[in-house]
Amino acid sequence: MGGGEFTSSSKEISAAAATAAGLITKLVFVGGNKHGGQQQSFDLEDLLRASAEVLGKGSLGTSYKATLEDGTTVVVKRLRDVAAARREFAACVEAAAAVEHRNLAPMRGYYYSKDEKLLVGDYLPAGSLSARLHGGRGTGRTAMDWEARMRAALCAARGVAHLHTAHGLPHGNIKSSNLLLRPDPDAAALSDYGLNQLFTSSATPARPISAAGSSGYRAPELVDARRPTFKSDVYSVGVLFLEMLTGKSPSSGEVDLPRWVQSVVREEWTAEVFDGELVGMAAEEEMVALLQVAMASVATAPDARPDAGDVVRMVEEIGVSSSRGATP
Repeated sequence: MGGGEFTSSSKEISAAAATAAGLITKLVFVGGNKHGGQQQSFDLEDLLRASAEVLGKGSLGTSYKATLEDGTTVVVKRLRDVAAARREFAACVEAAAAVEHRNLAPMRGYYYSKDEKLLVGDYLPAGSLSARLHGGRGTGRTAMDWEARMRAALCAARGVAHLHTAHGLPHGNIKSSNLLLRPDPDAAALSDYGLNQLFTSSATPARPISAAGSSGYRAPELVDARRPTFKSDVYSVGVLFLEMLTGKSPSSGEVDLPRWVQSVVREEWTAEVFDGELVGMAAEEEMVALLQVAMASVATAPDARPDAGDVVRMVEEIGVSSSRGATP
């Protein structure tokens, strides 16, 4: 549900939720436990007593690492600007929690009151792709190698394709801070999927939940605050691939990443696109191939973009081609 570097220590989650103490009902657990998640053996009072550290603030709200008294660690997201009524909220969260795939981070529970809305998920200590790609640059760190980036790209594509084909559900908030890494490099998982309805209601206009802090990933057709679609998800995946290829963060606000890459490629300076940390990794053909997939995915016209399943197939084919050409 969330990951990345800590920004500060805080007991804010406990204090804030305590303001609704008179309205406390219960922490509702959702979903299954088929992908190595933690068994739930705590209640809301345990959560309110937990030691909490801020992981980060995003378009949905603030994420905390919460350590319970028994040592159990979870991620709690304190949502902001929720428009959904209780029944809508429960239905939306339970639909998202019903999704089970190794490349989608499971949701474990939620709390709803008039003043507080919380989501609970597994804590993944390896952090996010964003932290791995951008954290500590220029400090002599160990770079994220090409194979790890390719595996992360395939994980993201597979997770999105599963949402689309198996559940008919757009993600709506794809970005590198929502791609959570695991010790198994083939099990990186997207979080915060399927939550768009929490922020819209019949009485309020739609707004894209990625509007704050992640507009660099947002498809151009969403500028008028329409709800995300399968094709807008594919655009966001394409931007994610460009981020892995260039080492540039779309969230920085310094560059429109798709337009910048297009301008460089148009001038036939393709080699200038790639992250300097990838130089010398002998994967230029694969990098160019993934760049082509990314550029197709960020086509301005939604109908010109491939489907998520096609993106998976193309990225898988890059890996197959590489293995065929490898020296035994």
